[in-house]
Amino acid sequence: MGCVYLAEHISIRRPLALKLLHPDVEGIDEVNQRFEREAFAIGRVDHPNCVNVSDFGKLQDGTLYMVLELLDGVLLSDLLDRERRVSWERTLHIGRHVLSALDYAHDAGIIHRDIKPENVILVDQDGDHDFAKILDFGIAKLRDDAHPDEDTGIMTNDAKLTQHGVTIGTPTYIAPEQAYGQPIDGRADLYALSVMLYEMITGLPPFDADEVGTLLRMHVSHEVPPFEEVAPEVDVPEAVEELIRKGLAKQPDNRIPSAKAYIRRIDQIIEEEEVSSSGLREVPASVVGGLRGTVTPVVVRVASKKPSWKKMVAGLLVALGLVGALAFAFGDRKPEYLPKDPLSPWVPAAHGPEAKEAAEMLAQGRPKEAAAYLMGHRKEVREEPYAQMVLGHAQAAAQRNILALAAYEKAVTLEPKLTKDKLMRTNVELMIAKKAPGVVDAALEFLGVLSKNGDWAAADQIVDLASSSKTPRRRHTAMRVADDAGLGDRVDRLGSYILDLEQGESCLIRKEAVGKLRALGNKKAIPALRKARKRIRTEGAVMKRKVNTNACLKADATEAIRYLQSV
Repeated sequence: MGCVYLAEHISIRRPLALKLLHPDVEGIDEVNQRFEREAFAIGRVDHPNCVNVSDFGKLQDGTLYMVLELLDGVLLSDLLDRERRVSWERTLHIGRHVLSALDYAHDAGIIHRDIKPENVILVDQDGDHDFAKILDFGIAKLRDDAHPDEDTGIMTNDAKLTQHGVTIGTPTYIAPEQAYGQPIDGRADLYALSVMLYEMITGLPPFDADEVGTLLRMHVSHEVPPFEEVAPEVDVPEAVEELIRKGLAKQPDNRIPSAKAYIRRIDQIIEEEEVSSSGLREVPASVVGGLRGTVTPVVVRVASKKPSWKKMVAGLLVALGLVGALAFAFGDRKPEYLPKDPLSPWVPAAHGPEAKEAAEMLAQGRPKEAAAYLMGHRKEVREEPYAQMVLGHAQAAAQRNILALAAYEKAVTLEPKLTKDKLMRTNVELMIAKKAPGVVDAALEFLGVLSKNGDWAAADQIVDLASSSKTPRRRHTAMRVADDAGLGDRVDRLGSYILDLEQGESCLIRKEAVGKLRALGNKKAIPALRKARKRIRTEGAVMKRKVNTNACLKADATEAIRYLQSV
């Protein structure tokens, strides 16, 4: 119904966005009223997580216009098109931004009614690369007690624009009560947000159909598919799925009651996961002090229950400091440049005092200070392998994983024997186990560097991950690193491609796996290809039907089987 231009303010030369109503629809009263109401709604929601409107009016020819802030960012819909999925941590982070705006809007008597990825933009603001802002209040609903002044000329009766029984919204993200034109409140926006969060994590919305009527009925009556059914390879905490399913309840009274309550639950989940992901629990510091020979009047955290060895290492890094973790994980053997005594750090004198000073800070549980100290002496430690290794340990302890890997790579390049550093290897293991794709990719690339330096343990690990990792991205990155490191002939490509065939997110991706298996010429692929020809999924809560989700590859798989049988 309109278009948006890049404009510039004449006086202050500030770039702005100028939104105009298309001349072809200006004669339609309802369209004019919606445009006016959008300007009023955005102006009323003066919040950092909403696009800002600074002016509204008519041009000389009568065209309605709206002046908005110019946003340089990425639409969430474009991000999903490119990346398909985002991590659950990033999803909750973005969702929290949107909820903050909705909380403000609902308090102002405004229901957005069209929350979806196309109406959320991610900008770089205040150091946050995923700062989300809501766009487009074109179909927002104004509560009766939120009417503007009569002098504005804007409709004062929302019922004239949205009649009972008329569906307003985008079908994929529409709440059940909204789907059939029933009265709604802010909980309809929370339902739409939950659909969006579901899609961000799994790569697919909970309901999808070619016919709009069918899709609306699914929102009203179909059960929300569990994450493991839609995206079995995605590892998401149970509490996250429970939260989103709560937001997708059919009846508004069964949903999360408000945006504020949703935010509180997200914060609680993040806090709980930060603790449980390290396998930690709080204990009196005197217990830990006894382990180190000193008592500290604070509460710290150590491993609880029976965590994995990775979690135990992570917990002890926090609880005992670097040296205590080394003593626990690796006995009395420590790299020569790290402190033998937590109070008397020692490094080879020939390598300068910086590494010794930073190691002492690290031993005292001050990793950020240790990293800052070494970065402040960049010239002195640039070509110093031991200082670079300590810098890597400090950055890893501060959860600055990419910076840690850069320091580690510098250290092993300057001194190849440091590839055997056990704490470095432990930290890299923990990075590979993370859910952040960028960190995992960088850690795998670092293993490739180690393997090129003759580290056979790193080479074996790359080959193993490329052959059998259950996480597709990790497996594919490891495959690329293996090929680059000259290890491609050691990878079990048959096993890896069969996993691609089983785990591919779409039929087309699985079809590519069929071609790869055919090219291998290995008859052992035949059972997997036979199984893939008929991958059945049952759909529908009431009228159940069986659907072959691998229909697009059936012909290719049949041909591949014939070819392999003839080899």
